[in-house]
Amino acid sequence: MAMATVRENLIAARALIDTPEKWRHGSELATTRRRTILSALDEVTSDQATFEALTAQSPRGGLVFFNKAPGTTHSDIMALFDRAIGAQGDPA
Repeated sequence: MAMATVRENLIAARALIDTPEKWRHGSELATTRRRTILSALDEVTSDQATFEALTAQSPRGGLVFFNKAPGTTHSDIMALFDRAIGAQGDPA
C-alpha cells in the first residue's frame, strides 16, 4: 500500500476537526474528546513533511501557539488547513 501524500494527510487531519464541536481550543481541558491541530495531525500521520506543510502556512509562533491563542477561532483553523492543502496543488 502506498504512503499517503502530504495533501491526503492534511485532508484527513482536517476532517478530524472539521466542525467546532470536534476542535479543541488550546485553553480547554485535555480531557475533552476534541482535538487540537497537533492531536489531529498525530492521529493521521507521523510524517514530518505534513507537519512542516501546515507550519509553513501558520502565523508566527507556530501551530501550538496559534491553536491556543485567545483570538483563534475554528474558522481560522479551517483556513489554515485550506491554505496548506491548496499549497500542495491539485492531486495528480
